Amino acid sequence: MARRPRPPLPRFRRRSPPPTPWLIRGLAFVWRWLNRLLFAVLVLVLCGLIGLIGLYFYYGRDLPPPELIDQHRSFENTRIYARDGITLLYEVIGPGVRVPVALDRIPQILRDATVAVEDANFYTNPGVDLPSVIRAFWQNLTAGETVSGASTITMQLVRTILLTPEEARQQTIERKIREAILAIRVGQEYSKDQILSLYLNEVYYGAQAYGVEAAARRYFGKHVWDLSRGEATLLAGLPQSPSVYNPFENLPLARARQRIVLNQMVKAGFISAAEADAIFAEPIRLVTPTVTISAPHFVFYVYDLLVQRFGEEMVNRGGLRVITTLDPAWQMQAEQVAAEKVATLRERKASNAGVVMLSPDGQILAMVGSVDYNAPDGQVNVTLALRQPGSTLKPFIYAAALQRGWTPATILWDIPSRWQINGVVYEPRNYDGRFRGPVRLRLALANSLNIPAVKALEFVGVEAFVDLMTQFGVTSFTDPARYGLAMALGSNEVRLLELTGAYAGLRAGGRQVRPVAILRVTNSRGEVLETWQPTRGKPLLGPQSEQIAFLISDILSDNAARWPVFGRNNVMELPGIPAAVKTGTSNDYRDSWAIGYTDAVIIGVWVGNNDNQPMAEVAGANGAGLIWRELMLRYHANRVARPFVPPTGIVEQPVCVETGGPPNPECPQVITERFVVGSGPVSALSFQTVRVGGDGSCLATTYTPPEEVRLVTFPVYPTEVAEWARRNGKVAPTSYCPPPREPERAIALLDLAEQSVITNTLIFIKGTARGPFILDVGSGTDPTDWQVLGQSSQPVEQGLLGMWNAGSWSAGDYTIRLRVTLADGVVIEERRRITYRP
Repeated sequence: MARRPRPPLPRFRRRSPPPTPWLIRGLAFVWRWLNRLLFAVLVLVLCGLIGLIGLYFYYGRDLPPPELIDQHRSFENTRIYARDGITLLYEVIGPGVRVPVALDRIPQILRDATVAVEDANFYTNPGVDLPSVIRAFWQNLTAGETVSGASTITMQLVRTILLTPEEARQQTIERKIREAILAIRVGQEYSKDQILSLYLNEVYYGAQAYGVEAAARRYFGKHVWDLSRGEATLLAGLPQSPSVYNPFENLPLARARQRIVLNQMVKAGFISAAEADAIFAEPIRLVTPTVTISAPHFVFYVYDLLVQRFGEEMVNRGGLRVITTLDPAWQMQAEQVAAEKVATLRERKASNAGVVMLSPDGQILAMVGSVDYNAPDGQVNVTLALRQPGSTLKPFIYAAALQRGWTPATILWDIPSRWQINGVVYEPRNYDGRFRGPVRLRLALANSLNIPAVKALEFVGVEAFVDLMTQFGVTSFTDPARYGLAMALGSNEVRLLELTGAYAGLRAGGRQVRPVAILRVTNSRGEVLETWQPTRGKPLLGPQSEQIAFLISDILSDNAARWPVFGRNNVMELPGIPAAVKTGTSNDYRDSWAIGYTDAVIIGVWVGNNDNQPMAEVAGANGAGLIWRELMLRYHANRVARPFVPPTGIVEQPVCVETGGPPNPECPQVITERFVVGSGPVSALSFQTVRVGGDGSCLATTYTPPEEVRLVTFPVYPTEVAEWARRNGKVAPTSYCPPPREPERAIALLDLAEQSVITNTLIFIKGTARGPFILDVGSGTDPTDWQVLGQSSQPVEQGLLGMWNAGSWSAGDYTIRLRVTLADGVVIEERRRITYRP
């Protein structure tokens, strides 16, 4: 059956809505966009929270737990002990001094001032001050660099205690995020008082003071609980930049910072503006800090060595235990003697001294860097300062010369000498202004003669000498432009410690000896980090180093060899104590030196002024030598001093004093000298023996009275010193003694002129003979055979004495001789040399 179609629905006409007012339409539009904006903000907040949570877990995943604060131990101070391991010389304060103090002992005003200036919202923020972070972010962004860190007190604390030093020094956003996360965690674990207490005991206040108690003592010499309001608020401003605001160095700037602190306290409501003004008006009186320390120059020398080996962080914080070489007893003796002797020299414009005492293996037993450490310039360690050494380098110059073949008997010429180097004339002079001609090397070194030393350096070579001194431990010869022959007299600066170590090398047989100050170093757990053991240094003077070094020691300990210049019983002579010593004096008496050794100790002394001002004729012998002598006498008061024993390879041989060579019959004086096996005396001169008369300045003749005639041996000098020898009467005379011409005595006078030329064959010879006479002639200028021309027992006064018939004689040179016998039997004569040309 077919379905009936549904009838169509009735159509209704849609009615148009009434028109909407424009205000309703606008509100609807705003409402829709507000909904969308709110949704976007919610999304952003949600994303931000998710991001913050992500950052929190990402950067906080490997942070140290806050509980480590309970295990935190501040840096441990390194302690430096004397050689006995008991006497504490100094406790290294490292980064500074820290003295923990309870929070209730810290004045409330100091706590409030710290909070006001460092973290105003400290008591309300969770460890991070978000408004400050946002403000700092904007300041840094607009400045283009980091100008604000927005660190709270809690953040500063965790940076100091919980972050590693390396991370704490980083200026990165990552470090700030980790620091903030850690601060929040610490804020959850610890109370505000606990955090503030830790902060006030850890923060750095400058001048090596960590924590408020150390700072109060350092700046004001009082406990923190005794601080005035002004002092407390001044301290509160220092941690922001301790070196900049250090009141010892810039009190006005520190006071300006105090004003800022007070303003912040007013702003935070801790005090009123009137109170701030009253506090700022309070006087600030700083107290200069004092340090209790023994042997300060030595201690800081050791400190520098430790820093070089272990680093500043370990030395300042690691709690090292250091056993040094210092002997407290001898340190005290050295300080006492130096101060006493300098006190006697002050009227001669000497104000300071340095002393180094070494054991034979190089251990520093005493180091006096100045006679008064607390003097204005007393902190300067003169044992490490560069000063001109005067003649104290000469032993090493001669050691190098011995290495190259010279011997203690080698003759050196102490005569006026000059060198022209690069257009500059160098003419050294001896200390006493005298010239001694030929001198043996032993005497040249023992008497510190300057000209022989310069010639020795010329023989050795400046470059070779510099290299040798470097091997002996002198590190200051680093400027080649200043090298020259003047080094022989100490024109280049050295350090007392290093030069004393070089002398220790001579004492050790010419081997390398380095001064040592540290015997053992352990850490805070007792683990040994370093131990010193003596070693035998390499020989520095060649295969015969020990023998050469002994010869130098032998010369420097030869008291008699020094007598010509220094005299007997000089300051270098120690009764019953064999000691090798050398003094030195720089130009204008600016530096006085004495360095020497026995079998038991090496002592080096310098006297002078830190500002290099000249002294009033204070030389090595009457300046530094006084301190050296007194210390040597004290050191050996209860010790048996042993002489320097010749090693194998040393022989003794006779030497001619004048020539330095083997003795011969003409040698007037023979001594015994020591030599290295294989070497020996080599003569520098020869001799001639002549007959002299009168005072010895002329050659004797037949008319010279017999009692005045004698045989004298004279050295024959090389050409380069002949003029000096002649001026000083050191050579044999070349002219004959004149005849006696007293008118009351019988005389022999020939009227014939000297060097006459005779042409006649018959020659009448006239003259005066006041006594019996003989007139004769001989062939040549110094005849051996004579023919009598006339004789008489009667005197003749201006008359004919004789006649020579020369016709039978050949042409040539002849000598006419008149001899007169005096009443006492003495014969005088006069000669004329003539030429016969028939």
